[in-house]
Amino acid sequence: MTRRSGGAFAAGHRGGSPMARLALAASMTRHPRSIRAGESLHTAEEMLEKLQCHHLPVRDGGRLVGVPTASDIAFAARLHPDVAYLKVEDACATEPLTVDVDTDLRTAVALMLERRVDSVLVMNAKDGGEPMLDGLSTLRDAARVLHDVLPTVWL
Repeated sequence: MTRRSGGAFAAGHRGGSPMARLALAASMTRHPRSIRAGESLHTAEEMLEKLQCHHLPVRDGGRLVGVPTASDIAFAARLHPDVAYLKVEDACATEPLTVDVDTDLRTAVALMLERRVDSVLVMNAKDGGEPMLDGLSTLRDAARVLHDVLPTVWL
């Protein structure tokens, strides 16, 4: 996983107000690690701790089935006395929200707020092929961009 830093305007700024079109790709975590749906919750907890992240995309074959947070996984583990039998897919509450890599940050944030989720999976269909997971962006990532941009807007 590599996180891009700065350059929020790089690919997405189209002129006008600096807040007009911030590039989602500039603030997302690139190539996030994922876990298979059949893996144990314990394995997911270990991955989150090792990677020092809060979201873990879940795959069932080639299909993305969810993005549980560290809190979702801990909550599911507390509900069931025998964590050894719980699978990571048991912590996936909703279908994951996905957007294209060319989506701007404002649109992605609006979709997250509308769906009441705090992350979006960023997909990239290279050469018109099947969309592949390219990144993950969260409301925290958006807040970081806002923190960096506001001083330049309000000077």
